[in-house]
Amino acid sequence: MSARLAANGLFFALWVAVCAAAPEFLWQGLFSLFGHFSLTDAAAAMFIGAILAFFVEPLLERARGSSGHTRKSPAFAACEALSFAFVAVCVHEAITVYVAASHSNEQASANLVTAVSNALQWAAIPFFITLAWLAARGPKWLIWTAAVVALVAGYLTAVAFEWQARVLLTTIIPALAILIAGCLIVREQWDVTTFGRCARATAVIALTWLALTGALQAVLWLANVQAFRIYERSELWSDLRFYIGWVIGLFVAPPVIPETPLPVKRQ
Repeated sequence: MSARLAANGLFFALWVAVCAAAPEFLWQGLFSLFGHFSLTDAAAAMFIGAILAFFVEPLLERARGSSGHTRKSPAFAACEALSFAFVAVCVHEAITVYVAASHSNEQASANLVTAVSNALQWAAIPFFITLAWLAARGPKWLIWTAAVVALVAGYLTAVAFEWQARVLLTTIIPALAILIAGCLIVREQWDVTTFGRCARATAVIALTWLALTGALQAVLWLANVQAFRIYERSELWSDLRFYIGWVIGLFVAPPVIPETPLPVKRQ
């Protein structure tokens, strides 16, 4: 494998991992932002959004050589660009509030450490599983090594951040199924649709897992069983946001396809 392919694979995995961590940051940030959102904040977002929409974004479009804006009326293009720019500014402010101020208005440095640790927790497993998928094109010893590294990385993440055993199990079990499904998909066919199929498999496995465990937990709640829990209410929704980000990352990340597809080495 060339250095170029290795670098592309590494950044592809990083891209997917960041997307997996992003929804929780957006959720927490927007929750923090709207707690003290004012008309002044809205006006500032609209002002900055207007600059982005009417100046920065058209320049970037011209730099990329795109002329798609000529097919839209000025009113429609302006409203569309302004809407997206306004949302982008709000998202930026939400993340800034979450990282710098958090819910308890602690010092920014402490909150930054917390934010980074949360990002590592959310991103670690998708990152190493994506690398394992990329390694699935190689010989069996490489496949097994990458798969074991992914599982060990998940366990070490749980130990480092002091996850409860219940949280570890509800994370590792679906992750193992996603890891296996992705490896089978990659070995079966290697083309521009490969990671789209991996995304669909991840979505099916995640939704199936959350539906089954959520239904079982609901039965336990109705039966007033307190000694055994699969999920807390907040954890179930957090995991849903996590899997949504993971699937989105697999769809939006630039495809990692070598110029000449590598044959599968079988041993």
